[in-house]
Amino acid sequence: MKPVVQIRDLAVGYSKKEPLFQGLHENLNAGTVTGLLGPNGIGKSTLLKTLAGILTPLQGQIVAHVQQDRHRSSQLYAFVASQPPRATRFSVWDTVSTGRYRYTNWLGLKDEEGKRTVTHALKQTGTLHLAARDSAGLSDGEFHRVAIARALVQNTPLLLLDEPTAFLDIAGKRSIALLLRKLAREEEKAILFSTHDLALAKEYCDVFWVMTSDHNLHTGTPEQLQANGIIDRLYQIH
Repeated sequence: MKPVVQIRDLAVGYSKKEPLFQGLHENLNAGTVTGLLGPNGIGKSTLLKTLAGILTPLQGQIVAHVQQDRHRSSQLYAFVASQPPRATRFSVWDTVSTGRYRYTNWLGLKDEEGKRTVTHALKQTGTLHLAARDSAGLSDGEFHRVAIARALVQNTPLLLLDEPTAFLDIAGKRSIALLLRKLAREEEKAILFSTHDLALAKEYCDVFWVMTSDHNLHTGTPEQLQANGIIDRLYQIH
């Protein structure tokens, strides 16, 4: 597998004296979906925000292995928050277009390539029919798809998502997970998303990163981590 990102001796947290996790050495590979699992408050969002550059690593490196060209942003990642902000009286088209700000103006509508990119992202996420709708009036499931479309127009090789299926019904969860797997396969993106839904992750993820209360990050296929007991540790009552 071709690595998009390598993390080397990474430490994450909010205090250099007490990092949440340290000594992390992992890869995120093109064409794969990685599920980030762990109990509430363990540090999943902290790790995602560190990889996204929102938080500064306490130590270590995040190394990109991507060849840039004129069609790709110089940015490595696109980040989708667990509750993406919505703007009132802002159409779905306008919301997705703001993801093109690195290429043109803040709405990204100066070039025909930008318009094609936005249209393609809306088609990929099944939201083209919503293009004229006010983003504030969408359901949670619809808006999560719009937020993913906004990430896609940034043309980054790495897609990071913080609990993209939270607050969705079963159909909505499966729809988002299937979309992420499709994007990884067809667009050769590396995708990392956090979730508490183990059954969903087992079905749609190629790799698990499991954060446990002993401050270790366990990685492997879902089958490997199930066999060695790491998955069972997530549900132990202390």
